[in-house]
Amino acid sequence: MLRTTRFVKLIPIVVAAACTAGCGPFGYLKKVAKESTRAVADAEAAGAEENAPYEYWGSVTYLEQSKILMGYSEYERSFDYGERAKQLAEEAKKKAEMRRKGQMDQRAEGVATPDEVPAGTTGDGKASGDAKASGSTGAGGAKGEVKAGVSVGGGK
Repeated sequence: MLRTTRFVKLIPIVVAAACTAGCGPFGYLKKVAKESTRAVADAEAAGAEENAPYEYWGSVTYLEQSKILMGYSEYERSFDYGERAKQLAEEAKKKAEMRRKGQMDQRAEGVATPDEVPAGTTGDGKASGDAKASGSTGAGGAKGEVKAGVSVGGGK
């Protein structure tokens, strides 16, 4: 009789431990509310809003979406968004610290400097070009000529 009451008392403890291991809102509280929110706050403290804006605002947006999904009991998707928010926040913090130390160029990656402007462009975001083609088929009597002009940009 004594053993049975001990066993009955342990059932709620075992069930509570299983739920806090990662299911439902308990997993959300650990992963999103704690880890992701802390990572975003750390990125903000490192100056990521100015030095790594893409990653910082991406992490903020993913965190907000994670919280919204949690409100609709979409736990798995909420976890995914929370994890992505944490990844972006950590990347933003890393970039911000590197830029503040001068280890990384301030200009955006992938943006051409005036020295790197491709041929056929004017360097101000405008492109222009001309093309001509002509030919004949010989005895068939067909002749052709093509002229084309291309202008890309905000012409005035």
